Amino acid sequence: MADNKKYYYIRLKENFFDSDEIKLLESIPNDGYKFSNILLKMYLKSLKYDGRLMFNERIPFNAEMLATVTGHSLGDVTRAIDMFKKFGLIEVLETGEIYMLDIQSFIGKTSTEADRKRRYRSEIDEKKSLGTNVRQNSDKSTPETEIEKEKELEIELETDTKQKSYSHIVAMFENNGFGSVGGILSQNISDELKDFADESNYSEATKVISKAIEIAVNQGNNRPAYVWGITKNWYQRKLFTLASIEAVENKRKKDTATSEAKKQSDAEKQQVVKEKELLAHRQEQYEKVLSIYSEKFGFVRTPVFLQDTPDLKNNDVWELLVAGDDGTYERLKQVVDSHE
Repeated sequence: MADNKKYYYIRLKENFFDSDEIKLLESIPNDGYKFSNILLKMYLKSLKYDGRLMFNERIPFNAEMLATVTGHSLGDVTRAIDMFKKFGLIEVLETGEIYMLDIQSFIGKTSTEADRKRRYRSEIDEKKSLGTNVRQNSDKSTPETEIEKEKELEIELETDTKQKSYSHIVAMFENNGFGSVGGILSQNISDELKDFADESNYSEATKVISKAIEIAVNQGNNRPAYVWGITKNWYQRKLFTLASIEAVENKRKKDTATSEAKKQSDAEKQQVVKEKELLAHRQEQYEKVLSIYSEKFGFVRTPVFLQDTPDLKNNDVWELLVAGDDGTYERLKQVVDSHE
């Protein structure tokens, strides 16, 4: 009798949780029991398509879709998939299809188990050998079919890019002291990536958020809210790419340097003006002292504080005026007035 391919339940043996793979999986700190829960839910979701994780006949489940249907964060599901691959629990093809490798051990009758396992493994190997050629006879397809396939490919590529962007940002958060990513923070990352990607692309969005994390780390602030404050400021200023952010920052630095240089230049000019004004003021005082002395003595006698030199600015009176303050003139005037 032919084996029925539509299985909607699985039968787990009593030693299921005693297998080496499950024990190693559950021994992973913090994530182990979440991973085993995700694995069981993936087994169940694959039953309808004989162990393939498919949303429908044409679209395979991806990490984001699995996060939704399993009730776990995208970060948890992504890490779980990587671990399942390492432990040989799943096979992920180039087409994105995920095969649950041990599923045939949990369904159907014992007498048909070995045959089903062979057929199942053969199907996986055949699809792997075909690779991208699984879309065969494309030259005979109608234009409408080709367009549909191109759209599907674009969706697959975009989904893969989203996942890589998300995984990169999650790794940056977790590797730089922001704590484990999950729940609200996981959703915030997805939303922030999408907002910036809608204005540019996921590659640029990843660079922008990575830059914000780098700034936060360099400033010693490992709060996610601080990172989102930086990205919010950029988004409101319509800075959607790393190049535009760096251009604005370089202009700011240049303007600051120019402003500082101008301030210094203005200060130096003001100092020169003040020195000239002081010199003119001292010159005026000097001339007054000489005028008083000339009127009183007619230069017949030279006071002891004047040197007999053609260059009057080099004498003691001039030095006293330049080195002194406004009161120096009055004191010199008194000396002249009282001189015999």
